Amino acid sequence: MSKLIVCTTEKAKVPFTFLNTKVEIYTYEELCFYIYNNTVLISKSSLSEKLFDWIRNEIKMPVLADRLTGMVNKTAYAQELLVEILSAGNYYTNEEVRIYAEAWQKYRKLSPVQRMKLKADGYLGYRRYIKAANIYDDIIGMADEIENKTFLGNVYHNRAVAAASNFDTVLAKEYFLKAFELNNNEESRKGYFFVVAVTGDTETLRQEIRQQDIEDAEGYFEDIMMEIGDAKDDVREMTIFAMLQRAVYNKMNKDMGDYDKRMDIILSELKDNFREESI
Repeated sequence: MSKLIVCTTEKAKVPFTFLNTKVEIYTYEELCFYIYNNTVLISKSSLSEKLFDWIRNEIKMPVLADRLTGMVNKTAYAQELLVEILSAGNYYTNEEVRIYAEAWQKYRKLSPVQRMKLKADGYLGYRRYIKAANIYDDIIGMADEIENKTFLGNVYHNRAVAAASNFDTVLAKEYFLKAFELNNNEESRKGYFFVVAVTGDTETLRQEIRQQDIEDAEGYFEDIMMEIGDAKDDVREMTIFAMLQRAVYNKMNKDMGDYDKRMDIILSELKDNFREESI
């Protein structure tokens, strides 16, 4: 979880795991927090007897579990089940639950591609790169039907991040440039240069920047080097793409010990992700 959660209810001995994100929860409060912040990743199929039994037996909320089972038998919508869970305790106020329900209604009014992107973005945030990439690819396959070029550019940007995180640097460079062409967002162009830095040396990076006709190319080069050189962050808390940025800085500055250490972490996480997403 990404914030401090004060838990006052029963703590489970066995966690419930959301299989698509591999997130484990132990308490009612954690369940509420996950629901509130990951609605787009929760399908009705995951709101099953397995979850209800966990609520009944592990966190000792049988009344809620029985209500949910009854609602499923009456073919309730996923939103109704989620609101029922959020309303069963005191973690969120009535006003917060109302805002959540309204956000759900707005989500349902989005276009299919907008909903797809939100889902892919959610997977990307949880480092489920293969799942995210597959959805982004589906959206890109419909590019001719999408009029909003900025939206499409952002899809290309995030797909490039997924590609870079899976070491597909050729596709990452292509899609970062495509993203910048569509959304004119400097972060997309920077993404391209970060991948160039990963795959080449400092002189290659400098030449690539000059070829892009960037004003004050040398100053831009120094800025890029400073960004990828901020090695104070904990590498285990970063996305793999960010880890690569830090690792390449060590390589460029001949700090091969730190470079090897970071690459070991990256490769280990890539293997774990691949195994988990192959299940």
